[in-house]
Amino acid sequence: MPKVILSQEDTLKWLSGIHYKADSSEETSPDKLEKWVSRYCVNPSQIGHRAVEVPDLLKSNENHPLIYRFGNSVDSSDTPNGKDIGARTQFFVDRSTEIFSEFYPKQSNPPDHIVHVTCTGYASPSAAQRTIGRNRWSNKTGVTHAYHMGCYAALSGTRIAEGLVSSGHEKVDVVHTEMCSLHMNPLDHSPEQLVVQSLFADGHIKYSLVPTGSAKIGFSILNISEQIIEDSEDYMSWTPASWGMQMTLSRKVPQKIASQIKPFLEKLIAPTGYSLGAILKDAIFAVHPGGPSIIQGVQSTLELSDDQVRMSKNILFQRGNMSSSTLPHIWKEILDHGLASKQVVVSLAFGPGLTVFGAVFSVL
Repeated sequence: MPKVILSQEDTLKWLSGIHYKADSSEETSPDKLEKWVSRYCVNPSQIGHRAVEVPDLLKSNENHPLIYRFGNSVDSSDTPNGKDIGARTQFFVDRSTEIFSEFYPKQSNPPDHIVHVTCTGYASPSAAQRTIGRNRWSNKTGVTHAYHMGCYAALSGTRIAEGLVSSGHEKVDVVHTEMCSLHMNPLDHSPEQLVVQSLFADGHIKYSLVPTGSAKIGFSILNISEQIIEDSEDYMSWTPASWGMQMTLSRKVPQKIASQIKPFLEKLIAPTGYSLGAILKDAIFAVHPGGPSIIQGVQSTLELSDDQVRMSKNILFQRGNMSSSTLPHIWKEILDHGLASKQVVVSLAFGPGLTVFGAVFSVL
């Protein structure tokens, strides 16, 4: 778990305050900011709690913020939005190295390969490489970096790991370290950015791929595929800025996804031997919560029951959108429910492109 866990109600109050500190003009009075937050931000009925790594959200850090500094700060690494991208990258390096140390104590058995997935911080050597050096696994473990793909990257990472297992590796770990809280922009009060800042959270997770027959708990992979939706390249982006990573998110995204999801699903399940009717009736759907409207749009378009998407909504409510680490948390939620063997699970995730990524699993 990230170090700071707050209710959505408290994080919305923090957002109002930090936006006012960043731009305390007549145009951004506390009353106006509260109205904007109330109107545009994801409300506490949809997200109950979010966990983050940046301690600035705690009241105890209000007068000594680490990342979001405004007002009279003269630190050389400050931008108008707080710390620059270099300082935020160092925070990511330090914390991700700690997380890898928790996942891989020195006495642990090394995997054959580690696929490190993230879109919220990059540095070479990475935390994965540092871990291999610290644990003296250089002759045992390789590393692949699956970076900057956004929310659908769990499926990219899984596909990379599947290929490594198919080529002879006995165990490939996929590790996610996502720290979205490093990249908010309190100087941007647009409805789009208020949605982003009230939706995304931090999350970390590790899971393994092994040859067929080597695991008793988990999923069997039946198919993985993706598609870039035409005429949608400007609907979502994730690009570097001086202060961090800047996200754009069009309000057209849910409708665009809804218009393409059924034909994409038909292609996704075609190699598995299942019919579309059987999938829509009986499968559990792990839908990446790009937002409440994304899950609802997929559910409505595919005419899914509440039970089929319940665990996707559970994770959104419990943790928010943790970028690429969200879908694996939904997978864990599904496995924790003890579903029957052979239960089909359809995973769907979305990201810049617009890219629709999907997978069909079967419970072991």
